[in-house]
Amino acid sequence: MSNVKKGNKFERKALEIINSLKDDGLFGIKEFLTTTPKAKIYSEKRKGNIEFDYIIEFIPPGAERPMMTYYIECKSYKKRVPVIQVQKFLSDIRQVSGINAKGIFISDAPLQKGALNLADTEGMMFIEGESVKNCKIIFHKRPKGSDFVIPFLKQTKDDSLLDGGARSIEKIIDKELLKVFTKSTKKVSFGINKLSKKDINIKAEDELNDLDTSIITKAFGLDSEKICQFLLDKYELVVEYFNPNDNELLGYCRIDDNIIGINKSIVGTKRELFVLCHELGHFLLHQKLYINQQLYDSFSDFQSNLSVSKKSLENPRHWIEWQANYFSISFLVPQSSLMAKLWQSQQRRNLLKGNLYLDDQPDSIRSFYDIISYLSNHFNVSKTSIIYRLKEFDLINDNSKTKRIGELIAEYKSKYFV
Repeated sequence: MSNVKKGNKFERKALEIINSLKDDGLFGIKEFLTTTPKAKIYSEKRKGNIEFDYIIEFIPPGAERPMMTYYIECKSYKKRVPVIQVQKFLSDIRQVSGINAKGIFISDAPLQKGALNLADTEGMMFIEGESVKNCKIIFHKRPKGSDFVIPFLKQTKDDSLLDGGARSIEKIIDKELLKVFTKSTKKVSFGINKLSKKDINIKAEDELNDLDTSIITKAFGLDSEKICQFLLDKYELVVEYFNPNDNELLGYCRIDDNIIGINKSIVGTKRELFVLCHELGHFLLHQKLYINQQLYDSFSDFQSNLSVSKKSLENPRHWIEWQANYFSISFLVPQSSLMAKLWQSQQRRNLLKGNLYLDDQPDSIRSFYDIISYLSNHFNVSKTSIIYRLKEFDLINDNSKTKRIGELIAEYKSKYFV
């Protein structure tokens, strides 16, 4: 299913839930409510209509205008919702509303820090759905000391119109809305989805096809300049380079700021691409983390041990780093591309096309090193990364009786596996 279809499904489902309230939960006051999906309201300032995904208006008997209006925006995002979207929603409401307006923003992605601060300051309710497949809602903001009241947006509240009867109606509507948007009971580890290797491979392949379909179809290698331009064009994600003396880290990812940082000391080495794509993995896979700042900062603590098994991942930091590592190698060395270049290398050396063979014969060892070096240079990653990727897909037949591959790597690391 495309991202557009997934987004439409999320928005439609959320709005269907709200629409059901009038009959299911608000039966006692429904004759005083007007519910309008895709509502178009005239703005004098714009001299035209502004469309809202959904509005709920409470109009008392005999009144000419609503006493309270709920403006609801429901949107699906691939990454954190930027502050400009919250600003637009608030501006739209202020242009058409007179008094006692409540703004509810629903999304399947969290808000950027600045957007969340703005929503909190202005009294806007933000609600986040876990996914398009599961429309339970994670409820983020409610006034302190209040269980069932959605705040009025600042500059719209008029206490003179909120008598005891209006307050009672407000509590009924708010309570029913918030009952729909219940807190999720699904247990997650700080919002970290425990993605499988297959999930991450698919995500990496989707990104590669957006970058250039020929990368996979023709088994092309990648370079940092092409990746950086792609990230800027698609995500407005900026890659900056910092001096080694300023920071001991190899890389970092600041999701809210749309910035990836790379240590200048690794530029031009085979580490550069792996670290760059590791941080891209953080950006793509970890938009929805609900962790404290100290753990969030651990994104920058790059570790590149591809051999770590998922069974040994014991805490959120382990999962975060494993996922970013695996995304990086999946993005840089797709399975189909690796197989194609392996077979091409074997044919050029008059070897049988198939798994890479290794035994204790000098010719076998020499061919093994030559092919690993060729693949490392083509994909611009370390030789160790190539070996782990080949082993993952069972593309190595290791028949050495004296030394295992791991021992060979250790023995020849300075010469062959830099």
